[in-house]
Amino acid sequence: MKKFLICSVIVFSFSLVGCSSKSNSTNSSSNSSNSTDIKITSPTTGNNSNTEVKNDTKGISVSGDPNIALPIVKVGGNIYVSQWKDNNRLYEYLTSDINSINDLLKATKKYNLFSREMVQDTEKIYFTNISDNSNIYTLSDSTKEIKKLDNSRSSNITLGTDGLYFINQSDNSKIYKINLSDNTKTAVIQDSVGKFLLFSDTIIYQNKNDKFKLYAYSLNDNTKTELTSNSAESFGVANNKLYYVNSGDQDSIWNLDLQSMEDKKLIDVKAEDLQVISGRIFFINRSSANYLNELSLPANGVASTSQIINEGVEQYFISENTIYYEPKTSHNDIKTYNIK
Repeated sequence: MKKFLICSVIVFSFSLVGCSSKSNSTNSSSNSSNSTDIKITSPTTGNNSNTEVKNDTKGISVSGDPNIALPIVKVGGNIYVSQWKDNNRLYEYLTSDINSINDLLKATKKYNLFSREMVQDTEKIYFTNISDNSNIYTLSDSTKEIKKLDNSRSSNITLGTDGLYFINQSDNSKIYKINLSDNTKTAVIQDSVGKFLLFSDTIIYQNKNDKFKLYAYSLNDNTKTELTSNSAESFGVANNKLYYVNSGDQDSIWNLDLQSMEDKKLIDVKAEDLQVISGRIFFINRSSANYLNELSLPANGVASTSQIINEGVEQYFISENTIYYEPKTSHNDIKTYNIK
């Protein structure tokens, strides 16, 4: 499996050098506070595999876009960028300089922190600091204060309405949640997880205990449902249909109707890193020089693909109406493509 954001590992070293002038490093030692007290609670389920797996054909409903961790996030009037050309060092820019993020000298701050992805709320960013065993940290946009939030080796962090979710690699890659109002930490899913997407009341995840097949976990009734009979490299949801790269069928693209549970092959293509945003489906087409493609499903139901970026793509991330990508021919540059 290729590196993925959605999904992903975040590299940060812990030290900030305070300065507001352009291109000056910021030292975290003068701005950092002690780690936050996290209270561990027992898992919300009563056995090692949550509740029983549903094997019937009863459908589920999933809507909206999940909150995906990204290497570029906006908080207030600032943009935080994981600079691929500087070993994923964290840089801060003004939002007015969004078109100049490849120019390191345009940064208002350069942190001694290293990251591949972040999630944000209205005032701070959350990240895993690999220099500190991938523990979870926060950085305040207003005060620039850095805090250690949790001591677990973590990945695939994402914000839900009720807390911060992540894969706890210190506990067999189970999904955990930190309630940000009282700092309690709870094991949510007992399976070992490859990567996951968090929706309003459902988590869809790769079950490492079952050959990376896709499962759904209900946050309402704590039950899980087996979705696919094959392993999946990447996946997303649009219009209550699960689209996934079927690793058991030469990385072709399939979909599963989450209401009828009907599973079918859509197109025979070697796909990778499938992502869904606002109902649109994108993927790297390994059958076509790693160009970024979009999957189209017209009324007749016959799937087709269209090329949207005319160069090979190493990795890409989608934020709002913009695709940020690293081209294969120009490693470490951050290029953009506006989704029409």
